[in-house]
Parts: sequence; structure tokens; C-alpha cells
Amino acid sequence: MSRLRTPGRLLLRIYLVGIAQLVLVVATLYIARFFILDKPLRHGFARNAAYNIREWEELLGDPVALQASLDRAARLLEARVTLRDVSGRLIATNSAAPSPALGPVELEQLAARGQRFSGGPPPHSLTLPIPEEGPVEAYATIITRPPEPPPGNTALVLGAVLLCTAITSLAFARTLAGPLQRLAEVARALGEGKLDTRTGIRRRDELGQVAEAFDEMAGRITNLLRSQKELLANVSHELRTPLARIRVALDLAEEGDAATAREMLTDITGDLSELERLVDDVLTTAKLDLASEGASTGTPHLRPEQVEIQGLVEKAASRFRSARPERVLEVSVDGTMPTLEADPVLLRRALDNLLDNAGKYSESPTPVRLRAQADTLGALSLEVCDEGIGIEPEDLSRVGTPFFRTDRSRARRTGGVGMGLALARRIVDAHGGTLTLESQPGVGTTARILLPVPYAESRIEG
Repeated sequence: MSRLRTPGRLLLRIYLVGIAQLVLVVATLYIARFFILDKPLRHGFARNAAYNIREWEELLGDPVALQASLDRAARLLEARVTLRDVSGRLIATNSAAPSPALGPVELEQLAARGQRFSGGPPPHSLTLPIPEEGPVEAYATIITRPPEPPPGNTALVLGAVLLCTAITSLAFARTLAGPLQRLAEVARALGEGKLDTRTGIRRRDELGQVAEAFDEMAGRITNLLRSQKELLANVSHELRTPLARIRVALDLAEEGDAATAREMLTDITGDLSELERLVDDVLTTAKLDLASEGASTGTPHLRPEQVEIQGLVEKAASRFRSARPERVLEVSVDGTMPTLEADPVLLRRALDNLLDNAGKYSESPTPVRLRAQADTLGALSLEVCDEGIGIEPEDLSRVGTPFFRTDRSRARRTGGVGMGLALARRIVDAHGGTLTLESQPGVGTTARILLPVPYAESRIEG
């Protein structure tokens, strides 16, 4: 953990990016000075000098006026001017150090090109022929005033700029690297089993979104692991009671109390049926979960058949009445029922589970209602309604979780292990439908299955 608190590579990279940006800005300024400032200045310098050349050409026969014009150029244009003829003889100058004469080769280049400019760092030198057109009789060399040397505090200013850039780059780098380091720490802690660890990062940028998504993921993982532990504990709880009764019966038989053991055979048969149903419900639910996640190994393949809804409803009603002869079941089938392409065994099991729940959590003489209807939008609705204890609003979101029951006492009087609704929901999902619950405490519960008609064959085969 401690090594994560040291400056990492990301922090260094972000810091170097800030420094590189400063260097890039400085280089850009120098390039812009050359192409945007110096080059136009050179062309402007040449245009102004050409204007003065025409004036000096006219004053070559008047030395006094020519010298006055050169002095005026030195004062107004801050330029040193030297005029010479083609032999190199000095005609006039406004500088204490006149420019040297051109050689024969340089004179040929001047006549051919019309001007001669010396580039490089300042001062710049421009040589123009006199006259501008025709044979060269004389030439003027014009030198701009060299720029003043930079002030002595330039290095101090540059150092201050670099220092400010370094500080701001470091602060910016930490705003990015700090949350990432925190994410790494929390990820390691979560991997070590500290399930309550969260980032605690609250930001309105992309890093805040990543941290929020990570915390949500950690919460889901925590709930998943806790659900697995609850599943193991609940399975153990539900297996303990019937196994204990079977063990007592075997002990009595072993001790020779055959009569008592024989009397318990009926209870043992019921316990074994309960165990078989529990194991079957758990396995079927788990396989349907795997199938919904796209797993191919160990998942049950639906066995589709042409299912008559009328017959399915009648069989489910007959079973309910046989199991609970004291209860009133009202069955209604609205209109002509369509034929579904579905797994009749699993679909019937889902309907039986909903009826069992309605019978368990409501009392006689209140009726249980089973209703089937098809709408014009191509959906089949199967509703199971009771007038029982209902479900509290805070429990509605958890109903359907394996082994969750609204009856916290898990009394055997109500029966069941909390798998019926969970299995029914997964069966309906596997058939491409939805299972919804509407309930009010003390009023009753309505479970509604909606199935598409016709059911897509491609999903059944998958």
C-alpha cells in the first residue's frame, strides 16, 4: 500500500507535459517572431528604403542637401546610410563608421537582383542600386539600428515563469494522479476482502464518474457475496429440520421401536419429498440463471411444445383444489386462448408456485382467483390474486430472491422455503415474459405473468 503513495509515473508524465507545453510556447513565439514579425519588417524596410533612394538619386548633385537627407534618415528612421559610387568612392554617409565598399562580384549580384539583403540576426543590411533601373552608377547601403540588449532581469523573469509553470503543473498532476491512486488502493482492499471499502471520491468530472461507477460495482459485488452466504445458510437451515426428523426415525428403528418408527414413515416420506423439491428448485433456479447469463454448460434446454392455455389453467386449478380442498379457487378464462410454443412442465410449475404462495399467505374463506386473458397487442396474461397478508413496500424489491420470505419466522405452518417465486420469475424470464407483483399489506397480492404470443422459437431453442 505504501508504494502507491509515492509519486507515480502518471504524476511525472503530467508534470513533464506541463513543462513541454511551456517549451513549445517559447519555441512558437520565436518562430512567430521570425515569420510574422521579421519577414514583414524586412519587406517594409525595403519599401521605405526604395522611397529614400529616389530622393537621394535626385540630390547626388547637391552634397549639402544630400547630407541633410541622410541626417534626417538617421534621426527619423534610426538607419545608418552609406552612399558610394561603383568604384567604391564614398559619396556621403551619416555614420561614423561607413559601410565597406562592394567587390566586383557583389556589384554584379546587385545589378542582377536589384537589391542585396543581408539576413541573419540584427542589424540587417540592405544595399540598393542608384538609379533603380538601368546601369548602376552608385549604391546605398542602409543598416538598421541594432536592437537594445535585453534587460538584466530577463533570466529572473524566465525563472519565475518556469517556477509558476512547475507549481501549476504539479498541482494539476496531483488532481489527476491522487484519485487514481485512491482507486488503486480501494481495488486492492476490496480484493483482500474488505467489502465495506469505498473510494469516497465526489467529483463532477470524468474521474468522479469512474469513482462512482467503481463504488456501485463494489456495492453489487458485496451484495452478491452476501447473497451467496445467505443462500448457503438458508439451504443449510431448510435441510436441517427434515434430516433431523429422518435421523430420529432411524434411531428409533435401530433401538427396536418399530411401531413408533412405522408411524413416522408418513412424515419421513413428506420430508423426503420436501428435500427433493428443495434440491430440484435450487438446481433449476441456478441453471436458469446460468442460461440467462449466456452460459452453455449445465443449463437446462427448454422443451417447447404447443401448449393449450385452457388445459394448462385447468390442470393448475385441479392441483390446487386437491392440495387445499378447504380453499375457494375462482377461475376465469376470458375469450379464446391462443396456443403457446413453450415448455409446459416449467410453465405449469411457475403457475403452481404462484397458486401455492396465494394459498399459503391467505386464509379461508377468502378466495384465490386465477384469471387468464389475451389482449390485442399479442400478449397473454395469467393473474393469481389473493386477499391475504400482502407484502410490505420495503419487501417488494426483495421478493423473488431465493430463500427470502416475508414471514421472517419461517414457521412450518406456512410451509415453503422461499424458492417458489424466485423459480417462477426465472421460468417466465426464460420464456421471454415478465412477472410483476402488486401488493398492499392487509389487502392482498396480485402476481401477473405476461407472455408474448407467439413465443419466439429462437429463444426456446437457445
